[in-house]
Amino acid sequence: MHRYVVIELKTDKARPAHLGQLGFYVTVVDDLVRDKERDDPTLGILIAKSRDKGTIEYALRSNNAPLAVSTYAALPPHVRELMPSAEDLSRIADDILDGDGAAG
Repeated sequence: MHRYVVIELKTDKARPAHLGQLGFYVTVVDDLVRDKERDDPTLGILIAKSRDKGTIEYALRSNNAPLAVSTYAALPPHVRELMPSAEDLSRIADDILDGDGAAG
């Protein structure tokens, strides 16, 4: 299997709008980066602080892209260790919004 994976991290509860945004990113990678003759379709993964299972199921039904939703707590421990915490992401976002972060 050879495919691109787009991971979106959210420090709050997963919402349908997040899946729309993630679907947009997956479509962009599919169109501009993926080699359609060699690569499988791009996979999108949303990792959020929490989720409402029913809401997410409805949101995923209307999306044709391969998307998945998980929470930080549901990640296997060895994967969770590699991910920034919700607190880390909040701190980084606050630093950038306050102008303290290094802009590229």
